[in-house]
Amino acid sequence: MEIIPFVSALRQEAQVLGDYHAVRKMCSRRLATLRKRLGRQTSKSKKYAPQPPLAAEEIAQEPKFVHLYLYSSERAWAHAMQMKSLLADDTTTASSAMKSHLVSRLHKAQSYAVQLCALLEDPASGAADNDVLEANAYAASLRGSEAFEKSHWEDSIKAFAVSKIIYSALLSTSKNEIYKDQLTSTVDPSIRYSAYQLQLPRNMDVATIARQHFPRQDERIVKAVEALDAKALSDPAAEAPGEDGVGVAAVASVTWRSRTAPVEDADISVALSAAQVAENSHLSLQKDNPSSAEAFDGALLAWQEAVDATKKAIDGQTAEGASMGDPKMQNLQLTWTLVNYSLICWRIARNRVMLEGIAQGRKKNKKGGEEVRVKKLGHLKEEVALYDAILQSLEQVYGLPGVAADEHFSNELDSKKAYFSALKCSTIARSHAILSNRTNALALFARALSHITSSPPTLRSAATPTSHKGLDITPAEFQSLKSTLENEVARFRALAEMDLIAAKSAKTVGKGAGALVERLDQYPEGKIDFENGIVQWPPKVAPVPVKPVFLDVAFNFIEYPSDGTPRAVKDKKVEEGGKKGGFLGSLWGR
Repeated sequence: MEIIPFVSALRQEAQVLGDYHAVRKMCSRRLATLRKRLGRQTSKSKKYAPQPPLAAEEIAQEPKFVHLYLYSSERAWAHAMQMKSLLADDTTTASSAMKSHLVSRLHKAQSYAVQLCALLEDPASGAADNDVLEANAYAASLRGSEAFEKSHWEDSIKAFAVSKIIYSALLSTSKNEIYKDQLTSTVDPSIRYSAYQLQLPRNMDVATIARQHFPRQDERIVKAVEALDAKALSDPAAEAPGEDGVGVAAVASVTWRSRTAPVEDADISVALSAAQVAENSHLSLQKDNPSSAEAFDGALLAWQEAVDATKKAIDGQTAEGASMGDPKMQNLQLTWTLVNYSLICWRIARNRVMLEGIAQGRKKNKKGGEEVRVKKLGHLKEEVALYDAILQSLEQVYGLPGVAADEHFSNELDSKKAYFSALKCSTIARSHAILSNRTNALALFARALSHITSSPPTLRSAATPTSHKGLDITPAEFQSLKSTLENEVARFRALAEMDLIAAKSAKTVGKGAGALVERLDQYPEGKIDFENGIVQWPPKVAPVPVKPVFLDVAFNFIEYPSDGTPRAVKDKKVEEGGKKGGFLGSLWGR
């Protein structure tokens, strides 16, 4: 039936509209349409005839009947939120009456939700256990909101504790972010504020408070919750199971760079314990599949929870007016540096594992061809993107509290940044080498080598925690990269010089372009150019300069096809017989 996703979608529309009055009108329109579609609209006769109450069997036949209660409840809730927004700006004497009206609207919304719970708990409705749990969590959150507005803090904690336990159990099973949004937006802040009003110990986390105040009278709800998560209602143990069954003790203090700070906030302690468990789980997963990036998801999520818990504690201290010189704030700042550095290291570790997988896939493409070249360029592009992400993560470390004042640690970060910058430049250089841009490749390899040579190899710090493997760079890896870059610079310097000589040779050959037989007096400095051929074929039509006297001599020995007598014999007969031919013959000498 998806009760919580339906309600969450409605409230997201409310945030988009930004006006609870518009949301209320929207719910009214949809409710009227749904009633007409389901045949439960109000009679138009003069005498009002109320509709009979809805039966559980009707819900089994048509699940849309559930939306009747949800729209009615959300309409009343939107009306209450509208008055609450007006009440925030109203300081007149009418505010008490508006406050009472607000509470009555929340009570009406809660009454619709309670009726829905009663129908779904009936086996005839055919509702699943998850549907019953969602309905109870929704009704409990409305009941808690009503008690919260009445300042009944004990009732508020008890109501919100039901929502907290149910949402947490559903989240552990389905991993749906909707349940997490419900927890972070409404339930957890309300429990924390109610606990503050009841003066409960600040070292109690929200989950512990919810477990202590959860009503266990409803056996069906308890069984349904335990079916989803067996540990949802159990008391928090002092130790959490780690790898190979070894317990991980609750974190009471943290150490960063020889400085130790106590962990006074319960949420941070629980989050750090969960991070230790996630790290142990990661080790077991990595043994089975070392190249899997998915094995890092659990550790990353756990450390992100620790970061969020620490940020929440710091914001709480800031809201209470604590200064930066306060001991509690100093301890929280140290914890903040530790958890953020841990999260960044695990993120970099995952990126490095992904880089190894891409490099292995690139080495498999040993054959040539345009398609393989395109694949190699695609792999190199992915590697550059991952190196960019690693460098951005390192920049975040510089901004953590206490890092700038630690000179040795800053030098260590500079060395690691230079190492990854050199890898990024060398990766770009290889892409230019594939494209035969040897001059660009030489410049990039030289730039990568300058990153390595300009930074001292301060790569390892004994004070960093042993679990942070993402930024572990051994001196052997540093020297290996340096040696590789020196070799590549020397190789591409030679290749670039060869290309330069070939280009000069091509220019020289271009000046005397023609067949090779016409350029035998030119010595080629580079490769011999056979593009124009050894000889010109077919030969070009060109004038042949000769002396005119040779033509005159040849003319006298030409045999004409008329009688086959040479010209010299005819001239001799002409001379014997006398000159003939008239004026033209005398003119041409005949």
